[in-house]
Amino acid sequence: MTVFPAVQLTGCFPEAHGFVLLDPARLDRHLGADGTGRDLLELFATTEAGGTVARQGIALPLTGLATGYYTVLVRHAADHPPWPAATLSSTGWVLGTETGSLLLCGIGYLRHWRPDHPKHRRVTVPAGWYETEVRAHPQAAGTDDATYEFVLTPTPARPAFRADPARQLAIL
Repeated sequence: MTVFPAVQLTGCFPEAHGFVLLDPARLDRHLGADGTGRDLLELFATTEAGGTVARQGIALPLTGLATGYYTVLVRHAADHPPWPAATLSSTGWVLGTETGSLLLCGIGYLRHWRPDHPKHRRVTVPAGWYETEVRAHPQAAGTDDATYEFVLTPTPARPAFRADPARQLAIL
């Protein structure tokens, strides 16, 4: 599988105390209709729908974060880690994309979902399935912010979901 260049996003604010990395095309297809304008945050927080999109590799939530600005790095597992060992990590997440177009946004933006919102950050990766690890760094060298990494390992098919969604990764 193709190694893709790392994407470092600075000044990311966790609306409603979290981020979500997702494939908007897969999310729309999963919802069965255009999700634009819907309150997906309430849907995901009050029904099993949130767990379903995580287990199916449509969206990867990162919740329980303190207010503040963060640097978020999305990188291929074959890339050399830019920082020493993470303070906290969470393994076993699944992420899939057919288009290669991923979106990072504050979870609060799910309240009135607009996949084209200008505050969303875009990341391009090769289409396919990824086993994903989330790593937390309170103060990563070379950044002014606390940092989260999404480390993507390509897999030939959808990997088994083994993450613990209740695992808190708050570092501030």
